[in-house]
Amino acid sequence: MKKYIISIILSLVCGITYAKPHCQSFNNYDNKVTIIFTDDKAGNTYSVTDVKLIPSWNGKEYKATSVNVSVHNGKATVTLTFEHLTQFSNPKVELKINGKKTKFKVCQ
Repeated sequence: MKKYIISIILSLVCGITYAKPHCQSFNNYDNKVTIIFTDDKAGNTYSVTDVKLIPSWNGKEYKATSVNVSVHNGKATVTLTFEHLTQFSNPKVELKINGKKTKFKVCQ
């Protein structure tokens, strides 16, 4: 019984802290790349660090020039800005959310 209770508690904690970013928009206007993603399971605090854009065509990584995070009613909206790029092929974003490394495909 004790193992069962501990398992439930760990499941709840993991479910609350696990970030699931969902790409909302992607554009390459105004001499910059802008990616906006949301996370419905943000909780009260949401920290985004070590942000990189990884286009699949050359293997080079581009660090974010700007990261803007807002949290409202447990939903985070994050705007990432990168230098202007002219070629894209299935890009991915790699970052840390609340210290946990994650990666997601950029919507196109």
